[in-house]
Amino acid sequence: MREYLPDCIRNLMFELDRQAKMNNGIVSQILSGIKFTEKALEPFVYGKHPTNESYGRKLIWDNGDYNILLMTWRPGDFTAIHNHGYTEWGGVYFFGEATHRLYRVENDEMSIIRKNVFLRGEVASVCGDLTHLMGNSGDHDIITLHVYGSNTRNENVSEDAKVYVPEFQKIFTTMGSAYLNMNKTLILSEKPFENIEHDVLADYFSLVKPFYERNKMAGVLKRMDNYLNHN
Repeated sequence: MREYLPDCIRNLMFELDRQAKMNNGIVSQILSGIKFTEKALEPFVYGKHPTNESYGRKLIWDNGDYNILLMTWRPGDFTAIHNHGYTEWGGVYFFGEATHRLYRVENDEMSIIRKNVFLRGEVASVCGDLTHLMGNSGDHDIITLHVYGSNTRNENVSEDAKVYVPEFQKIFTTMGSAYLNMNKTLILSEKPFENIEHDVLADYFSLVKPFYERNKMAGVLKRMDNYLNHN
C-alpha cells in the first residue's frame, strides 16, 4: 500500500521508520524538513465531513507503532479539549492558521496555560499528557497533518484519550477521536467533570459556540448564553 501514497508521506514514513527511538524533538525536525503540499494530500481531504462532526479526520497510515492522519477544518470547526492517551511522541504540521489552547489538568481541575495561534508551515509537538484544543477561527478551510506514535506500544497508540466537554460536564475516554458532541459509539467510558474555572469556560464557550449554532443545538446554546451573560 505504501506505493500508492504521495512521496511526501512515504518520505515521512521512511524517516520515522529509520529512527531507533523517537521523541518530540526528532519528529518535529522530520516534519519541518519534508516539503508537504496540499495538492499531494488532496486524496485524504475529508472536507465534506458531516456537520455533526466538529472536524474531518482521515487515517492515512497505521503500522501499530505510529499513525498518520489528515484533519480538515471548516470555519468554526474545533476539537473538544483533549489529550492523546498512550501517545509518547507526535507532531502536527499546519497548512493554515489554527487557533490553539493549552491546558493544565490537576485533580480534574483545569486551567489555561497558553492561548496562541499556529501559522502555515509551523509544527507543534504532541504527547499523551498534553491537554489542548485546536480549531479554525478563520473564514476558509484549512488542513493539518498529524503523527502520533509510541516507543513501547505496537497498537492503538492513541487509545485512552481523555476528552473534556464542559458543556455536558463530562470527561470521556476514547480510542483517539476528540469531537464535540461525540457519538456515543466512540466513547469507551465517562465520568463527571465539574471543577472548571470561569476563564476556561468563558474562553471555551466562545470558541465552540459556532459548532452548536451550526447544528441548531438550542439546549447547549442556552446553557452557554446563560453562563456567558451572567458570569
